[in-house]
Amino acid sequence: MKRAYHYRRSSNGLWPDTNRLIGSLTYFVFHSFIFWLSYKIWGIQMFDEIWFYVMHLAALSLAKLFLMAIHVWDH
Repeated sequence: MKRAYHYRRSSNGLWPDTNRLIGSLTYFVFHSFIFWLSYKIWGIQMFDEIWFYVMHLAALSLAKLFLMAIHVWDH
C-alpha cells in the first residue's frame, strides 16, 4: 500500500513543493544571468573550472538574499 504524505505548510505559508519551485527558479535565473554576463565579459576563458565554483557560490548567495528579501526564506 502506498503511503500518503501530508505536508504541513511552511512558516512562510507556502507548501514545500511551492518553496522548492520558487527557490530553484530563483537560483536558475541568477545562475543564468551570471553565466551570460561572465561569458560576455571574458568569453571562452570563463570556462576555467574555478570560475564555475565562483559563479555557483555567487548565484546561491544572491538567490538566498533575494528569497530572504521577499520573505520566502525565513531563516
